[in-house]
Amino acid sequence: MHDKPGPGLSRRQLEYELRWLLRQQPSDPTKMAEFLGDVMVTLIEKNNQALQRHAAVEAPVDPPTAVR
Repeated sequence: MHDKPGPGLSRRQLEYELRWLLRQQPSDPTKMAEFLGDVMVTLIEKNNQALQRHAAVEAPVDPPTAVR
């Protein structure tokens, strides 16, 4: 099954980022909740950046015109 192109990261890209982030798991189990929170926030930030890039391409901002 192929990912449908669209705004934001695809499922495959999110899974790749998640696997990369999970490589750095803490050895102390008491820090796992904080680690998982950081992973979730990082994934959301990466997806938001991809959404911003998509929005910039789809709707470029026109320079303001001077009114006389």
